[in-house]
Amino acid sequence: MGPGLLKSADWPLLIDLYFFLGGLAGGAFVIATIANLLDARRYRDVVRMGYYIAFLAIIPGPILLIVDLGVPTRFLHMMMVSKPSLEIGMSALTVGPFHLKLLSPMSAGAWALLGFSVCAFLVALDVFLEDRGGRSMSVLRLVAGVIGGFFGFFLAAYPGVLLGATARPLFISAHWLGALFLVVGASSGGAAIALILSLLGSRARESLSQLMRFTAFALILQLAALALFIITVQMSGSTGIAQALAKLLAGPYSLAFWLGAVVVGIVVPLALQLGGGIKKAAPGMTALASALILIGGFLVKYVIIAAGQAT
Repeated sequence: MGPGLLKSADWPLLIDLYFFLGGLAGGAFVIATIANLLDARRYRDVVRMGYYIAFLAIIPGPILLIVDLGVPTRFLHMMMVSKPSLEIGMSALTVGPFHLKLLSPMSAGAWALLGFSVCAFLVALDVFLEDRGGRSMSVLRLVAGVIGGFFGFFLAAYPGVLLGATARPLFISAHWLGALFLVVGASSGGAAIALILSLLGSRARESLSQLMRFTAFALILQLAALALFIITVQMSGSTGIAQALAKLLAGPYSLAFWLGAVVVGIVVPLALQLGGGIKKAAPGMTALASALILIGGFLVKYVIIAAGQAT
């Protein structure tokens, strides 16, 4: 095993769900923070719902990790050690062309989860108190939003670090996984906000329309990152890697990948956007497109992780 590689772990569905919810929470939080910085009054609904969703989505995170680890103290152990027993040395965070050196991605991920959870709680509490007639602590919301945005960015992208640090053939050359998971977090976070706002009958149609345009842009980036992931893995030239990739593209996971992750999760929502139904912020069309994006966002992570672990 090369330096910096994790032993090949078998991640259950609980971890797939954790990765999805963590990315969604990070994406929703960053979107809400950007909206708050641009115009807190104009985008009030987006800010409120984004921060609420981020907090609610991140609550299961520590629970899912503890359930998977089996013993609560193991979660604390990941935070207190710089080199866990999974034989990690210095690991690399690769987000597209950017290459950053990090200490153990397991412990870094645990600390990011803790930092993000604290920030998400503070801003959600501030929004809740404001909704109850209190006065917003704008400085606290600004500071916690910016700091939490950094943690949210990391939380959405770091599962790609864990995958890229494992010895599984599909992930060894998967340099674009960090970028892919990041934009999936952005699209799913935006879709979650739009879905709830449309179901609640939000009157801020202009904000909702702009949010869906942002989500459509994130979907385009998601499609590009997915293509780059496949291309870079194909270019590795290894027989073992080619066989692992074939399980995703033409094997047992191909239907869920092409039909679920690509067609349902990306192509159809983009077609609805280009068709003009979402541009007018029609609640029913917006809710449908948002639900499809969320389904596709979960599936793209699920099938890639599952195909990578298949023997």
